[in-house]
Amino acid sequence: MAFDSEKLRDLRDRTGLPMMECKKALEEAGGNIDKAVENLRKAGAKAQAKLAGRAAHQGRIGSRVSEDGRIGALVALCCETEPVANNEKFKDFVEQLADVVVREKPADAESLGAAALPSGESVAHGVTQLVNQLRENISLGGFARFEADAVVQYVHFDQKKAAMVALKGNSVSDPKVVETGKDLCMHIVFNRPQSLSRESIDPTLLAKEKEIRLAAIQSDPKNAKKPPQVLDKIVEGQMNKFVQEVALLEQPFVKNDKLSVQKHVAQSGAGVTIEEFAYIATGQ
Repeated sequence: MAFDSEKLRDLRDRTGLPMMECKKALEEAGGNIDKAVENLRKAGAKAQAKLAGRAAHQGRIGSRVSEDGRIGALVALCCETEPVANNEKFKDFVEQLADVVVREKPADAESLGAAALPSGESVAHGVTQLVNQLRENISLGGFARFEADAVVQYVHFDQKKAAMVALKGNSVSDPKVVETGKDLCMHIVFNRPQSLSRESIDPTLLAKEKEIRLAAIQSDPKNAKKPPQVLDKIVEGQMNKFVQEVALLEQPFVKNDKLSVQKHVAQSGAGVTIEEFAYIATGQ
């Protein structure tokens, strides 16, 4: 079927797909560009479903902090291979995602997928189009958005993991706040705490961990003659160590393990406390 090259160029601009695929789509759509776009999007959705089961542990982190340092966002976009993570289309999409998280304040993955990109298309449709263009399993990863007196981020050099803290009590105009925030974020990336404090740990998790430890102690023959209160003390000590492993404020600080994170922040001179934190990684 004959149609002018302008239509073919227009379709390529709108989809970013190779010329031969665009030509075939135009032929099948009888030269109707809108129909061709629709068909290509459907084909992209089919490709996305087909690729969805494949592992996507690579990817890239998008990050944003407002000029006043009061708003920050992190978002991960996951893919299968390093070359796709370094593709310019992939990197550009990650940057758009970070802007969307700042602007739209999505509450969950579903609302992020429904949010609008600058093109007017939804984020979910944008992901489908990217899958169609790059031919890999691509999916939205974790994301976070904070508003606070000070928001500080750290993105690891590999662009695959990052952390963000929301601080109360001082602003990023104070260099000590920035330094303390960066140190905290690096600590989070390397230690991956699961909660902010002892009080914020899921009680169900604590109960289960205590149950497992008590059962292990009771089944050990060397503890057979020890009274219950002694076993309880042993479990209590083990649970304190567990809390120190998972609660950020109680973890030994990465740059000085003689201090807990909470004590380090108090002695930093930054005049801040930690309100929230986030750890984001590709394939998380």
